[in-house]
Amino acid sequence: MAKKLISFLGTNAYLHTIYTIDNFKSEPVRYIQEALAKYQCQNWDENDEIIIFATTGENGSIVKNWESGQLNTHDKYGLSYEKEAKGLKEILDSLNLKCNITMVPIPDGILENEIWKIIENIDNVIEQNDELYIDITHSFRYIPMIIPAMITFLKTTKNITLKAIYYGAFEVLGSPFEITKLELEKREAPIRELTELYKMIEWSEATNAFLKYGSGKRLINQVNSIDKKDMDKSSTNILRALTSKVKKVDNALKFNNIQELNKDKIEIEKRLDTTKHPNLFALKKLAPLLEDYLTMWSDDELKNGLNAAKWSLENDRFAQALTFSQEALISYFCKLFPNWDSQNIEHRSSVSFVIQIALGKKEINEHSKKDKSWFKDNIDDILLKLSEIDREILEDFLKINYWRNIVNHAKQGDRKNMQKEFPSILDNLIKYFSK
Repeated sequence: MAKKLISFLGTNAYLHTIYTIDNFKSEPVRYIQEALAKYQCQNWDENDEIIIFATTGENGSIVKNWESGQLNTHDKYGLSYEKEAKGLKEILDSLNLKCNITMVPIPDGILENEIWKIIENIDNVIEQNDELYIDITHSFRYIPMIIPAMITFLKTTKNITLKAIYYGAFEVLGSPFEITKLELEKREAPIRELTELYKMIEWSEATNAFLKYGSGKRLINQVNSIDKKDMDKSSTNILRALTSKVKKVDNALKFNNIQELNKDKIEIEKRLDTTKHPNLFALKKLAPLLEDYLTMWSDDELKNGLNAAKWSLENDRFAQALTFSQEALISYFCKLFPNWDSQNIEHRSSVSFVIQIALGKKEINEHSKKDKSWFKDNIDDILLKLSEIDREILEDFLKINYWRNIVNHAKQGDRKNMQKEFPSILDNLIKYFSK
């Protein structure tokens, strides 16, 4: 793992500017990379690196601004301040930093294959678990399009951590011509930290992981990463409530524990104040999706189980869908039968058998528990209860029970037919029990 400052060098004759960020204020510099190196890299060691991407060719930034420098001839203050223009390489070397300084040649990126070459070059200099600081101030106009995609890609392939995205807001001072007329001490431009903007992608990915796959870990991490300093009590309370509910649903779906799901009303969007806390913008916009998802659950265990099965099926979790539907139906029947307990393993394992008795597929005396009081004393009432349920529903339960055993125990079976039939059976169960 290493810290790496990634920056792009352009071809312009840059004007001297004083850059500020946090409590840091640079002296007048032509290259923002010099200011960032002094701000960010002073305490870096030999494992860390400043990497400058510069374009090749006789008019490229390697010639114009890396190997040698160029002064703007209209800038009388700059000309007097730096009489002999130095290239960025010489300037960075003069800082005597402990970290490595590397220049990577890249093409202009005019052609599509050149853009892919730039992407490849960026990927080549990044190692597993690197911490990235990225400067896009003087990059080509398409580079800001590449950077978010590259960050997402590198998070997946190399587990990088994005620490900062920097942009030197030089244009706040006016046009380049207007700036040449400004005295050096008046050329003060802020370095914007744009990392929060990339977090919109992270918020979307985390929310998507929760809504589609039931995994709330990333969403909880996103909420926990919010800077809550000076945040009003209403916002902090709703964030706390949100993480609690996400964790609850995450655990319920993770462990097929539908008893933990219930109808929790939560008003996220209404209670987040983006006028006071603009960093909550992404969450506020995603809030309606989260509210719908968190309130789709019911206080009815059977309904929750079938909904969880439907959700699992829609997100290609076939085995889990079978498990949710089977377990929910077993609990329903146990509660329906006199003196049966939905938490009792013996009772749960006997549901399939008594349904087969009701359908004429088994005899009472075939059951291993035929002499147990909970079984023999209530069998007539149980069969009466089952006679009130459509035969098709009972047949569907037996199919689900059979399929679940095939899938969960890696047995041989017609999986193709199973995938074809189960969705319509599940829809039929949801409609039947919703009545």
